[in-house]
Amino acid sequence: MTKPPETPLRVYGFCWFLRDEYDEARAAMADPEVLFDTYGEWLKAAKKIEADVTAQGGKVIRIRFDLPSFRFYCLTHNVPPVEQTRANWAAAELRRRYDEAGRTRPTPAREG
Repeated sequence: MTKPPETPLRVYGFCWFLRDEYDEARAAMADPEVLFDTYGEWLKAAKKIEADVTAQGGKVIRIRFDLPSFRFYCLTHNVPPVEQTRANWAAAELRRRYDEAGRTRPTPAREG
C-alpha cells in the first residue's frame, strides 16, 4: 500500500506588534481604522487567529513589526501602508529569515 503524500505545513508570517510601539505603528498606517483601537484588543484578536490557524494544522511565525523596515518596504515596493501591505511585509520577512538561516522555505500561506 502506498503512503499518501503529506500535506505541506502552511506557515504564516504574522505581523506582531509590541505594546509600547502599537500606537505609533497604528498612527503611521493609511488605514488605522482596520487596526484595533488598543493594543490589548489587538493582542486578544491576534492570539485567537494564532489558535485558529494552529487548530487548522498551520503554523504562525510572529514577525515583530519594525516601523522603519516596514516604511522601507512600502517605499521600495511603491505600496501604501495598509493591511495587505502589512501581510505581504510579514511574509517577505519570513522568507528572508528562512533564506538567511539557510533553511528550506516554508510553503507560503499568503501573499498578494
